[in-house]
Formats: sequence, structure tokens, C-alpha cells
Amino acid sequence: FDCTMKLLHLLKGLLCFGLVVAVDGFGSVPTTGKYPRLSSNIMMAAESVDTSSSLPVHHTAIKTRNITLAIAFYGLLDFEVTTKFRAGPAKAAWLEQGSASAGGTRLELIEVPSHILNEPEGQRCRAIDFMQRQDLLGMNHFAIDVTGSIKSQGLESLSAWMDRLNDKSLKKFGKTLRIALEPRQQMIGRSVYELAFLYDADGALVELLNKQKDLPQEIDSGWEPLGGANPLESD
Repeated sequence: FDCTMKLLHLLKGLLCFGLVVAVDGFGSVPTTGKYPRLSSNIMMAAESVDTSSSLPVHHTAIKTRNITLAIAFYGLLDFEVTTKFRAGPAKAAWLEQGSASAGGTRLELIEVPSHILNEPEGQRCRAIDFMQRQDLLGMNHFAIDVTGSIKSQGLESLSAWMDRLNDKSLKKFGKTLRIALEPRQQMIGRSVYELAFLYDADGALVELLNKQKDLPQEIDSGWEPLGGANPLESD
């Protein structure tokens, strides 16, 4: 591990030097000293390189038929565009809620070009409704913890928070939220949550979570079926 860290730091130093030579060609490269002086921006970028052994989730990618509408929807949930770019023929953008480097959430929106989407005339393509298709595997949804937002607004429930979000949607777009699952209570371990599901602009699922409390006693996971056989041990 020590050897790996030393190698990474060496590569980082070489990267910084290479960037200065390549980038500072646009501006001024100091001619005094043995090596060109590193600009403060490049030094900051180099120091931000993560050489730790952790593997944080970088982003969640969502395909959309209209990236402008998708950006507007996620704006209701306090996501802001930080970067716009091209992913092949598609328009794409990174949206962040808080600082992703400080543990915030980052989404990648990808607009499927119309010639690839190939929508039949008069029809609109939608995301798979995983509420109706319980048989499908793979990624199902992503969840947003709204506990802090509920408390900061002086509200007492997820329903009240969603009512405010719906009002915000009506004022901004003249449209109500599409609710996939109304708020309900769910035990997860010793924690009591309220949860609900929304459809985004294309029909993808977004879960909302409000943590209400932790119970003092341990709660059974419920994994063991009544018959005693463990389904996880079978193929």
C-alpha cells in the first residue's frame, strides 16, 4: 500500500508539471528557476486529487427525452447544474445538490437524441414504471433524504413537505407532481421512516425519505420465512 501511495503522489507531481507546460502556453510561463512555477489553480486541482483507498459513489445517471425539462424537475429538489457536456451525440449535464465532494449528491442527465429515441408519431417514450413491473431486475430508483429539509421548514411530516413541493411545482410550471406512492411509514432496522415515491419528468422513480426516530429495541429483519428455510441459500 505504501508503495502504491508513493507512486500516486509521484504521478500527481508529474501530472501537475505536464499541465503547466501544456496549459500555461496560453498565458505566461515563468522563465526563471529550474522548473516553471505552478499556478495556484493547478496546484489546487492537484491537491484535490483523491488518493485515498475509499470508493465513493460519483454519480447516478438518468436518461431523459428532454434534458431541459429534466433539469427543471430536479431543480425543484434543489439540484443545480454544475457542468454541461456531450456524451457522444447526446447532451449531458452534471447536477449537484450541495457539494458532491463534501458528501452531496450528483446526478448525470443524458438526453437521448430524437433519431435514437425514434418516438412513433403522437406517442411519447417514458421510463419503465418499476412500480408496475416488479419482475424486472437492476437499478430501481435513487432516494433523497429530506429529513433535514422538513425540520428546517418547521414541518412535521413528509406529506406536508410534499404539499409545499407540489405548490412550488404549480407556481413554477403550472403542473402538479406525479406521485407513484403516497407517504407511508416503514421500519428499517431500528429506524422509523416515512417514505414516498415520485415520478420524475420521464417517469423514473425518485424516493423521498424522512427519518422520524430510532427505537431502543432491536427489530427482527424479517428475512427468515415462516417455514424456516432461508431463500438466500437456494439458487
